[in-house]
Amino acid sequence: MKRIFVLPVLAVLVVTAAPASAADFKDFRDWHAACDNLRNCTAFGLDSVVTGSTYLRIERGGAPDAPVKISLVVWAEDGVTFTARFNDASLAGLPDNALTGAKSEDDSMRRVVLTDIVSADTLIASIRKAEKIVITRKDPPGKKEPTDPPVSDISMSGAVASLLWVDEQQKRLDTVTALIRKGNKPASAMPPQPKPTVIVAARPAAGKPPAKPVPALIAKGRALCGEEDEGSKLEDTWPLGGNQFLYTFTCPDSSGAYNYHYGLLIATAGNPATARPVKFGWPLKVGDLQEDPSRDAISTNPVFDPKTMTLSTFSKGRGIGDCGASEEWIWDGKAFRLALLKIMPHCKGILLDDWPVLYRAERK
Repeated sequence: MKRIFVLPVLAVLVVTAAPASAADFKDFRDWHAACDNLRNCTAFGLDSVVTGSTYLRIERGGAPDAPVKISLVVWAEDGVTFTARFNDASLAGLPDNALTGAKSEDDSMRRVVLTDIVSADTLIASIRKAEKIVITRKDPPGKKEPTDPPVSDISMSGAVASLLWVDEQQKRLDTVTALIRKGNKPASAMPPQPKPTVIVAARPAAGKPPAKPVPALIAKGRALCGEEDEGSKLEDTWPLGGNQFLYTFTCPDSSGAYNYHYGLLIATAGNPATARPVKFGWPLKVGDLQEDPSRDAISTNPVFDPKTMTLSTFSKGRGIGDCGASEEWIWDGKAFRLALLKIMPHCKGILLDDWPVLYRAERK
């Protein structure tokens, strides 16, 4: 039975399985934090404006000696410079000079890795005391349209609580490595970081499906979309090896403007008797996501890469794709297994590469 896990801004389509290890994410006033199954964690200070044009990202791995990486990402067009200041000018840790930042996957989002400039301890100490970080943009001479917005604020309300939660998830409390609640315990007092699950990907497959799919197979695939979805049709067929094929069926009735749903079926050489729906089973529990049984074998915006035998899905919270859920599933010859899960429940302009990871496996 397909289950829909409802987040504040999206529905993530998955099937649950017996949890192997937990992952979690949580909001703390104006901050969001998340940790994956390996205790790698990320915390975000979000833009105070609903649409979002800047954010602070604090990342730390789950190993005892993992460094802290703090990045500032700002919307700034070519030629625009910006400054970052704590509301209290006496607080240290932010660059004094005007910044341009490095281009990201979105050319207008510029990144400054603050921990390349100052120490993480200095920044964290100031974050604990500040009320906000103010980003002020300056247009180059001759720019016709003024930058909008000229000023952005990142609230520090919730920062301490989110970083304390990260310390707790990573088992750092009362150790010398803690971000917030430091103690005298050595880093060696932390338990070892969990090892990732290893997935052995199937070899890229060759083979052609029957030129004309069997009507009974088509009927089974269309049924995945529901009896009322009369517009459902076979879209693509991919070889999986062992004479097995992946069949994808459009589900137009349940699709929207930017989330396109597909029913996925696996069968041996077009034989309807062997047809089975693809099961997308998360191998862990993620936070307190609520379940609502409704669908089976439905994937959102799927893309299959036959070279890596990887199926990627992307459920968007809104059209520009700055929130939602992103997954990677590896075919191991028998099933698609979850290799990577990212969830960003806040539509605040966060780049996909920066979304927090909730689950990761090792590919071989």
